[in-house]
Amino acid sequence: LQKEKVDSLATGEVFAEFIDWRAEHPSDDIMTELLNAEFTDETGTRRRLHREELLLYLTVIATAGSETTTRLIGWAGKTLAEYPNQRRELTEHPALIPQAIEEILRWEPPALQIARYVTRDVDYYGQTVPAGSAMLMLVGAANRDHRRFAPDGDVFDIHRELKSHMTFGAGTHFCMGNALARLEGRIALEEILARFPTWEVDWPNARTSPTTAVRGWEAMPTLIP
Repeated sequence: LQKEKVDSLATGEVFAEFIDWRAEHPSDDIMTELLNAEFTDETGTRRRLHREELLLYLTVIATAGSETTTRLIGWAGKTLAEYPNQRRELTEHPALIPQAIEEILRWEPPALQIARYVTRDVDYYGQTVPAGSAMLMLVGAANRDHRRFAPDGDVFDIHRELKSHMTFGAGTHFCMGNALARLEGRIALEEILARFPTWEVDWPNARTSPTTAVRGWEAMPTLIP
């Protein structure tokens, strides 16, 4: 991409013209919701998003879903290559695919961590975390916690009883795109299994992504029998 295009993507200016148009033509969509949303900021002021804030927020929304879904598909390819019996079962019984996607999301989450600021002093495991501290919660550790996924959180099982996991976060910041991510993952896996019921990963040429924002595969070539 040319530098000007890269800069417009980074700052959100690529959405500027659409924002102006949507402001004059409101609709039942997320853009209109963001334009009209009111909140109380850190100074106690009740206001709407400034233009620069809106542009950056839209950049986060536009980029977050595409990259994480790409990583999800990569983890599905890697995981099912390692568990061919369960892959065969999905090929024979496609109705299990939505549950398999949920287990892949739990087993190999595309997100590394969830960051939060502590709003008040809290005690965890005998340690006091003072208000204002930043905390990183490791998604993968939570998703394999035996207390939540007893007795075998470290086992991949497409028949696992469905329980909520931390891949999409929780609470106020629960991922707004979770339904779309699940839909994209399901459709991708359905189409892959329909065309290529078996595959092996070409491990010598597989490369993990260098980014620290998400975890996944930069390249995962496969061998089709």
